Amino acid sequence: MKFSYLQFLEKYPKGLTKHFPEEKELKSDYVSQYTYLSKYSASQLIVKQKESKAKIDSLISVSRKIIYSDTSYYIVNKYLRDSNILSITNNYKQFKTQIEHQGAVPLPNFYDVSDFDENSYNLLNRSYVIYLIEAEPKHCCSEKFHQGAWHMPNGWKDGFSRGYAINLKDDSVIYWLVIW
Repeated sequence: MKFSYLQFLEKYPKGLTKHFPEEKELKSDYVSQYTYLSKYSASQLIVKQKESKAKIDSLISVSRKIIYSDTSYYIVNKYLRDSNILSITNNYKQFKTQIEHQGAVPLPNFYDVSDFDENSYNLLNRSYVIYLIEAEPKHCCSEKFHQGAWHMPNGWKDGFSRGYAINLKDDSVIYWLVIW
């Protein structure tokens, strides 16, 4: 089923998508992805497009850079890939719950983005830096969005996070929101 950009945004709580570009700001080659599967998968919205240096500077100024360490993040939908969607829903108990780390923040699983890299710490091409706008370990909206928390640590059984992934080498920006 094909949705327009506005239909994607309208599926999510408005306050959580305010960092996404407005429709008039979309470039002709933008890519939009929407994941909203079942109780085994968190809901995420991703939009990728090229931006000007000035726009990137303004995005960076309103967010916090996530410095990589083994304990600085959780990947929401950590185990989800196209190749194992069916096996996860049938055997999700075989996958481990992530270990809780003080100060760690949840990031989306970028498995469906063209720059996905299974070997990278954040599952994106190593040219990307993740910037966080907000992450809260709380129920933020309708229950239909709060799914797929089965592998998240106890302190993050419900929540949301939003922000940007920025590649300064080619001026790509991935706007993201994930709710679980």
